[in-house]
Amino acid sequence: MRRIVCVAVVALMSLRAASQDASVLRAALYLSGASSIEEVDQDWIERLEGMGRIRINANRLRPGILTDYQIAALADYRATQGDILSWEELMLVDGFGREAVEALQPFLSLESRRLPGSTDRARTRAEALVRTTLKQVGVKAKVSGENWRVGGAWRKPDWTAHAEADTRWGRLVVGDFNVRYGEGLAQWSGFSMESLSTVDAFIRRSSGIAPVWSYTSSSVHRGLAYEYGGRHWRASAWGTLATHFGAHGEYLGRWGQAGASLAWSPEGIAASLEASLNLKGADYRAEAAYRNRSVAGKASLRRKAGNQGKWALQLRVIPSKFSGKKNGEYGLAAGYSLQSGHWKTLAGKTGFGSSVPLYKLSITLDGALLPVGGVDPRRLQVRGYLNFDWQVFSAWSLALRLTERYRNYEPPRTSLRADVRFDHGPWLSVLRGEAVRCKSWGLLTYLEGGYKNDFLSTYFRFSAFRIPEWADRIYCYERDAPGTFSVPAYSGTGLSASLVAGYKLRLWRLTLKANLRGGYMLRVGRESTPTLNFQLQAAF
Repeated sequence: MRRIVCVAVVALMSLRAASQDASVLRAALYLSGASSIEEVDQDWIERLEGMGRIRINANRLRPGILTDYQIAALADYRATQGDILSWEELMLVDGFGREAVEALQPFLSLESRRLPGSTDRARTRAEALVRTTLKQVGVKAKVSGENWRVGGAWRKPDWTAHAEADTRWGRLVVGDFNVRYGEGLAQWSGFSMESLSTVDAFIRRSSGIAPVWSYTSSSVHRGLAYEYGGRHWRASAWGTLATHFGAHGEYLGRWGQAGASLAWSPEGIAASLEASLNLKGADYRAEAAYRNRSVAGKASLRRKAGNQGKWALQLRVIPSKFSGKKNGEYGLAAGYSLQSGHWKTLAGKTGFGSSVPLYKLSITLDGALLPVGGVDPRRLQVRGYLNFDWQVFSAWSLALRLTERYRNYEPPRTSLRADVRFDHGPWLSVLRGEAVRCKSWGLLTYLEGGYKNDFLSTYFRFSAFRIPEWADRIYCYERDAPGTFSVPAYSGTGLSASLVAGYKLRLWRLTLKANLRGGYMLRVGRESTPTLNFQLQAAF
């Protein structure tokens, strides 16, 4: 009885907490190529949550949520057709299309300074966030203008900070930043998703130099970075307090890009050459890299198949000496995706993005030899992914995900997940069931219901799980306040309940958000786990 009362008290206390905006999660899935929230790169979540709108009609755009190809296509289109004034017009620009525009629309602006009556007045934005939990306190703050921004985050014992200026003399970043070029063989700091669960994941989206607005600094660079370029070329250099120095140069053409990088650190020298080509509905990407007196390579191809389909191939050769891991990786992957040519209008939705394909299907297969030098040269791994999304009715949808992993050195692992979703205007409910088989059977189910409008959001979830073996653990995304991305691993046997909600108040240019998440987990043979997270966010 006492435990039931605790759950009820936490739920009532959480009446006004917030969750990650659906637009952030949708864009993160598109940008990372992941097939589910559980696979999303946390860096994308943090960058999108701290990002203002990007003006696509600006003369100077940087890679990030836009690729080099999209930036070049925008420049060429605007040079001949003028500024882009509608989302439907943006869909017609090479490199975009309906899927890209629907995913990125919340982070793009159609503001045009060629329009009558427009001004060049820059707007200063500021944001501060304070978060406290049962275990620790975290703080984030950021101030930005049109061509500059300053930000930082602290959560004991870690912290990050950065300052960025972007002018006609170049772009300067001081503090914590990530460096991501090519396919990630030589220059890719921070988290990196390895799963090829969709066709879109076969080609990585490199973002160059990007400031970090995160609580964690363990995998980022801390120092100084500078970038300068013109319409068809870009060069950058960086140095860190850990005596890591590097430089990168690239050519940006209408149909392709080519670049080279060189970096030095106490561990040695790393160099790479990368090239991409975008031609007649096909994307070609390749990178060759040198490190630790070893050479690695990766090549990918993604091409349209008719009007509604895509297929992709990837070849990678990564010796263990190059990566520094105990095993090498020699892999070949293939994938195919198809979506319906018929569209269904969503219940309670109007305007652009209010309809979706009737169904989407994706199948990928990834095989790799993972030899351990001098120990086991014949280790083999094969991973398969099947994803099927069906918009059954205007408010009801079904999502199925089947994954299979075979290894000749341990038991195979099979996972089947099904989500039944009801989404009608501000109302949302999801019923999930997932079963995993490796050493034993792992089972998890949850029922979630929620309501969200422009000011209030509330989500209640009740979960039950029985996962006796750690090898059968199930990763399940949990809603939380902005600035925190949580995908815990469920194991053991138990029940959990949580209520996540939030309230937003606007006073002229000031926006206040009160966020609170409460939860309680009961597991057999383990101590009960309560959670209570409060967050206050202010922005203007």
